[in-house]
Amino acid sequence: MRSYKDLEREVWLKNRCSGCGACTAVCPVNNLYFKEESPVKFNCTECYCEIVPPEDIEHPISAEFCKTTVYDVPCGACYDACPRVEVREMEDKYLGIYRAKSKLEIKNAQNGGVVSAILINALEEELIDGAIVIKQDNWTLEPISYLATTKEEVVKAAGSKYLRKVSPLNALKKAVMEEKLERLAIVGTPCIIEAMAKIQSSVNDLLKPFRKAIRLKISLFCFEIYDYAKMLKKLEEEGINPWDVKKMEIERGKFLLYLVDGFIKEYKIKELDPVMREGCKSCIDFTGLYSDISVGNVGTPEGYSTVIIRNKWGEGFFKRACYNGLIDFDSSVKIEEIKKLVELKMKRKNYK
Repeated sequence: MRSYKDLEREVWLKNRCSGCGACTAVCPVNNLYFKEESPVKFNCTECYCEIVPPEDIEHPISAEFCKTTVYDVPCGACYDACPRVEVREMEDKYLGIYRAKSKLEIKNAQNGGVVSAILINALEEELIDGAIVIKQDNWTLEPISYLATTKEEVVKAAGSKYLRKVSPLNALKKAVMEEKLERLAIVGTPCIIEAMAKIQSSVNDLLKPFRKAIRLKISLFCFEIYDYAKMLKKLEEEGINPWDVKKMEIERGKFLLYLVDGFIKEYKIKELDPVMREGCKSCIDFTGLYSDISVGNVGTPEGYSTVIIRNKWGEGFFKRACYNGLIDFDSSVKIEEIKKLVELKMKRKNYK
């Protein structure tokens, strides 16, 4: 039976961990956690429980009470949920690709606000019980895993988040194991969505509650994610406080920081390589091939979202929101612009 030791050997030590947090979310004994979630914040000098990790560690840590390694109890949940344990190249299939825009007024929405509109419609029609999204502390820029169950909560979490700190899927464990919700939408980067697809296809009984709960997978276009601590350190060196930042955006090969004083700080994507997560170098999926719906801002003008409908399931959620008057859409998408970034990310793959 596989355990976190296999993840350590095949993924963590090869710097391929995406930081998606699927393994920490599904672990039945809470054995795994990220360094920022450490229950001990100091070095113990009285015994051997020193668990403060090196600053640059990006993968989860074991609290050393995995039942598989300690008691030989079958589990393997963490291994079966990880999107990085094997190289899987999936064909880019879809039913339709559209330029779309939400008709709702959504503060802080990224471009067209389509993801928020789909979630709001699904909640109001009771198609889902909640959505796992990323919210941000606008004072510290800290990303927070969040369970949104109302329109107001979806609106609060609107907008793309480019920084990663703790597990983006912390709220998934709470939603499934504590709240007992069984109809969830998951919104995230391609690595998060691939993890959800792995859970859905797994026969591991310990993943069954999560498997039953995942109803809709929405992927956000993603070229790379940045480490929260490293990014804040870079901004500090340039005299920028986190509370000076109003919005972040990636557009035409540039990372844009919109500051509260109206100034826009530009970085070439290459300039941010030092703060990019190492695991992103192993990712070859730009649009989210394992999703039901993929959404991004490439191929459409400002104020619109590009929406890729990947299957009948995703089409149903999208069209219901359109029929209910929440979304306008047409087929005016510059597909070549998307293909260019898809190919560029494929070339950058760094499997070890």
